[in-house]
Amino acid sequence: VHPYGWLTVREALRFSSNIAMAKLVDRLAAPVQYRYLRDFGFGTMTGVDYPSESSGLLRRPHDWSSYSAASLAMGYEVSVTPLQMTLAYAALANGGVLMEPALVREVRSRDGVTLRRNEPRPIRRVIPTAIADSLRSVLVEVVEDGTGQQATMGSFRLAGKTGTARVVTNGSYEAGAYTSSFAGFFPADDPQLVFLVKLDRPQGDYYGGLTAAPVTRATLEAALAARGTPLD
Repeated sequence: VHPYGWLTVREALRFSSNIAMAKLVDRLAAPVQYRYLRDFGFGTMTGVDYPSESSGLLRRPHDWSSYSAASLAMGYEVSVTPLQMTLAYAALANGGVLMEPALVREVRSRDGVTLRRNEPRPIRRVIPTAIADSLRSVLVEVVEDGTGQQATMGSFRLAGKTGTARVVTNGSYEAGAYTSSFAGFFPADDPQLVFLVKLDRPQGDYYGGLTAAPVTRATLEAALAARGTPLD
């Protein structure tokens, strides 16, 4: 959409360059790329305590075409649930460790006695802490100086990434139909909240940075105002 010259990986993420991602993925063998996608939780059910859950769709490398690696690098040829995407960003917020989701923190009796409490449970380490920290700083730059600037919250540091994808209907792209998203965590330096805003078929502007990012900012501002204790 916007022409650039040569970009570093950091700049490619900041400006959401699909071309740079397609070039970068040439350095990864297909099994390695697939393993990291699986380790972040794509293509498998999260195990959340809910009656029904989709595993999404992530094909094995032997089913890929010559375009698949590049497509996957920019978020195509894969379908994920909002919960899977949120948990992937939570792994970055937790220093590279994927966590098990829980819908209920604790169960109390009528007189306030805690009967059961769900403690945080790690599933596996996906990437080293140092890599997660590097990605965190990049995601901060996305908000401060990249495609996610409309999510900026003044003095509060926010880490996030925009997303824009065409909608597929019956195996073909639907003309003029998009999914726009913004995902990340807050505060960036000591994450307390992980979030995902996903808009189906937004009208007019459809890029995630122009649609989902402002919704994120408004939602986080409301969350901050409603809390008795500060998050940052």
